[in-house]
Amino acid sequence: MGTFVGYPPGPAVATGAAGPPTLQVTGVGQAEAAPDTARVLLGFTSRAPQASAAYEQTAAALNRVVQALMQAGLTAADLQTQQVSLNPVYERTREEGENRPAGYEASATLAVTLRDLSRVGAVIDLAVAAGANRVDGVQFTVQETAPAEAVALAQAVQDAHRQAAVLARALGVILGPVREAAMEPGPGAVPYLARTAAEGMPVLPGRLTVARSVRVAYQILGPGAG
Repeated sequence: MGTFVGYPPGPAVATGAAGPPTLQVTGVGQAEAAPDTARVLLGFTSRAPQASAAYEQTAAALNRVVQALMQAGLTAADLQTQQVSLNPVYERTREEGENRPAGYEASATLAVTLRDLSRVGAVIDLAVAAGANRVDGVQFTVQETAPAEAVALAQAVQDAHRQAAVLARALGVILGPVREAAMEPGPGAVPYLARTAAEGMPVLPGRLTVARSVRVAYQILGPGAG
């Protein structure tokens, strides 16, 4: 996308006492990176006539899974309880069409961080066997993004120069030196969320995309050769 200083997006010329006219473009680059961290979200849900029973059943299942994971080599730093809830459950009667209390539902969510991606499937299997009755997803991320960011930035600069050269030729001007360059805010590595709901299901990390963009201002020297 190319713009000229002082004008909305689209071809335009900025001149005046502030300095020579400049051509601004935004270049975008992308690079792939292999995930190095996985975050497994495990869920626990129990229903019972009494609130205390539902809560105790969920807590017991969560504790069993935590103990099983720690016995498998994970540490407390790898485990995080993210959500705990207890709510009444209602059911609608056919005869009267009214909602009546039917008990209580207790839920909890446990996030497990893994840096050995080959263990994701085994950890899910172990957690389900120990008492988890929900697998809410697996999120793969990249902690070390510097190499991919460098590649994406280089591509963004090349993309900006290509756009500026095309616009300069179309406008019949000569593209001068770079007057200003800045990196635009970017989203970083886009997490990949893989959903799985069955014991033994393979979970593949794939690859993530790191995107970067730069805004570059080129000086316009004058009319080009026709």
